[in-house]
Amino acid sequence: MQSSVSRILLVTFGTRGDILPFCVLGAALQQRGHSVRFVTISDYHGTVRRFGLDPVDTGAGFEETLSDPRYEALFQNYFSVGLSAIPRILALRRTLLGQLTDLLLLTRDEVSRCDLVVFNAFAYFAGEVALETGRPAIRVMCQPLLPSKKEPLSVFGGRPLGKTGNRLSYEAPRLLSPLLARAFAERRLRMAGGRRWRVFANPLTANLRRIHHLAAFSPTLSPDPGDWPVPVTATGPWTAAPRAVGGLQDYLEAFLARGPAPVYVGFGSMLWGGRRNTDIVLEALKIWGGRAIVNVGAGGLRLPDWSALPPNLQATTQADHALLFPRVRAVVHHGGAGTTAAVLRAGRPSVILPLLGDQLYWGRRVAALGAAEAPIQLNQITAEDLAGRIARACSNADMAAAAARLSAILAREPGVTAALDYVEAVLAA
Repeated sequence: MQSSVSRILLVTFGTRGDILPFCVLGAALQQRGHSVRFVTISDYHGTVRRFGLDPVDTGAGFEETLSDPRYEALFQNYFSVGLSAIPRILALRRTLLGQLTDLLLLTRDEVSRCDLVVFNAFAYFAGEVALETGRPAIRVMCQPLLPSKKEPLSVFGGRPLGKTGNRLSYEAPRLLSPLLARAFAERRLRMAGGRRWRVFANPLTANLRRIHHLAAFSPTLSPDPGDWPVPVTATGPWTAAPRAVGGLQDYLEAFLARGPAPVYVGFGSMLWGGRRNTDIVLEALKIWGGRAIVNVGAGGLRLPDWSALPPNLQATTQADHALLFPRVRAVVHHGGAGTTAAVLRAGRPSVILPLLGDQLYWGRRVAALGAAEAPIQLNQITAEDLAGRIARACSNADMAAAAARLSAILAREPGVTAALDYVEAVLAA
């Protein structure tokens, strides 16, 4: 489907896994001739630019703030801090609230210059602004978020809570709305808008029937429970083809060429428990004894001296999952939606160690389909258990067959192509 050229605003906040699908969509929209504006925190502006998109200047990033020496210690031991940390927590809260206020006001300015707003759940206020100013809006879900009595909210891990408990779980995000109260007040004060926005509004159900809904995850991995209150178009994950130029870094190619396929270990952009996680991972790899590539980028693992690694290990700060994962034996990861989809697309077994949010949900879904063992949270695993899980993921034929079956299914899902057609249909309407 082809429509006239339109100005499309993409607004997304969250982890790197939340940003990447929007980058893929933005690049595809530009290829079809549309004008794309991209609003996200500055931590991910480099990623946005790698897709040929120009991000809107949003000032200091959240990761930059959280890595400040004053706050970094809050994340090293999974928030197990004492009363002495309260002043730092309050200072961090003030800083983050100021950044949120600036982002909301900036988003309002950008919405006023576009024809359509595409946003994710963390940026639900972008949908509110769009409707307030008479523009159509599409909410993108990278995990199931629509109210249901048959399944609980995915961020609770996917364990059934009964019909009443399942439905009530979708009301929990109301507790997050007060974080934006200051931003809402500033908005009303400066722009005489947002009068309908209320503290304790539910980000998951705000204007639910007035916006459009796209599911950027596999309906095989997470099927429609049958009682969602609005229509949803499920496309499968949005992924870009592997880069035609550049490829993997030379040092990764050299490591891959020196021996049998390694495992990959990485935890996305999860900062929590970095020191403990590093110790557990390195000890587990020592016990297991095989070859591994360890991502020490945004995921919190700390390897200050790469030269001290034994020859069976290789560190990296980043890698193209689409290029690397087909060349490894298994992937140890946190269960983020994007990483999980990339592993399954490559047809590789997983060792899933969730930290928070929907990661436990995806871990249980992959295990239920046979491509991983039942997940265990990263802050609970021991080095011996992790070593055993890695060994089984590399040797279990049933697990490998299940991963291969899921890879074939995901390859048939339309992904971003269907999303493009949907966006242009909304514009045409």
